[in-house]
Amino acid sequence: METATLWEATSKYKRTYPLLQEHITADVVIIGGGFTGIASSYHLQNKGVHTVVLEQHTVGWGASGRNGGMMNTGYKLSAAETIKRWGVEEAIRLDQYALDCNKAVEEIAKKHQIDCDVRMSGHVGLSKNKKKQQAFENSQELIAKHFGREVKVLTEAELQKEMNSDYYKVGLMDPLSYQFHPLDYVRGLAEVTNDLGGEIYEQTKAIDIQKTGKTFIVITEKGMVEAKELIFATDGYSEKITPELHKGIFPLASFVIATEPFEQRVLENMIPNNRNLYDTINLVNYFRRTPDQRIIFGGSGIGYPAKQAFKDELYMLLTSVFPQLKGVTIDYFWGGVIGATVDKFPVIGRTEQGAYYSVGYTGHGAAQSTLHGKLLSQCILNEERINATFENTSLKTVPLYTNKKFLVSAANLYFRMLDKLG
Repeated sequence: METATLWEATSKYKRTYPLLQEHITADVVIIGGGFTGIASSYHLQNKGVHTVVLEQHTVGWGASGRNGGMMNTGYKLSAAETIKRWGVEEAIRLDQYALDCNKAVEEIAKKHQIDCDVRMSGHVGLSKNKKKQQAFENSQELIAKHFGREVKVLTEAELQKEMNSDYYKVGLMDPLSYQFHPLDYVRGLAEVTNDLGGEIYEQTKAIDIQKTGKTFIVITEKGMVEAKELIFATDGYSEKITPELHKGIFPLASFVIATEPFEQRVLENMIPNNRNLYDTINLVNYFRRTPDQRIIFGGSGIGYPAKQAFKDELYMLLTSVFPQLKGVTIDYFWGGVIGATVDKFPVIGRTEQGAYYSVGYTGHGAAQSTLHGKLLSQCILNEERINATFENTSLKTVPLYTNKKFLVSAANLYFRMLDKLG
């Protein structure tokens, strides 16, 4: 059922990397060739640290190349939840870190001339329920008071200026979010990293990991890597690669459709300011314009891979928001898996063997993974961290983790019910 992703079909970067077929050594071996893995390699190579990245498919094959290309400010947690958990001072630092994450992608892309359509777009969080206006106003007040920046509550005519639809009744606009072509970014960064001396191997799955003294040995089907340090950059695709990640990560499926291309005037009529748009329900739906004149619309589904039922549901939601699109052709449909934690907050940690990991972005990995890659490099080099909060957050065990498939399906059904009632 699943077709190629829009990002794959429109990617400008085509460099491929070999299958590992020998015994090699490195300073750091990284499992996972997505945003986190490639960013970690990039930051380490800039410090003269020799890295090897092992990717079981191709660079950016997982969530890094299957998301909506949105780099929204903040976290899955609201401003109020962030302040309640960490206090005002740390919440301020976390908010600035999230802003810095977006800026880092823009700056790296500019520095290395990575052509990935990165731009500041802003976003609008939306609700069909007028009662949500109070919550939006509370967030507006907290962000202005403590974070020193402005977001704006939108109703009626102001909301119509952001999208030509009566489906949503209220919104919260933040002007500092970004858009980009996610696969071009990660592939472009991989080429930069490779040119810096970082070795990248594709179609190379880690099948066993051993620790001998202070050395990690990662065994693949046809090769082996020995390294002083190991980074797991697998997030939602961690599966059972190591007990800590198996216990602590929810693999959540998300699916996306992309329409046929439209004339510019049609898109400008539907989404005039080219923002990132998303529904603030439990199971988030998200949509935006693309550089090649389409609309993409994404949302959650139960299980993976993609199925016709998920495609039909996304089409129904798209045409509910924009009734004028009934009958539109869907050119692309794909799915992917993101990693979430019990606390809905990303964690940087170490396994019992001493390997590092960065996981649980919970929908904000496109933005935050580049600087998390830098944080991982600072951990390995024992440098001062740009933010230590993620290291000081424990990866909690998912309840009933041994039956995650059932748990994720049950949670999905429960939140769907809540969203319909709300």
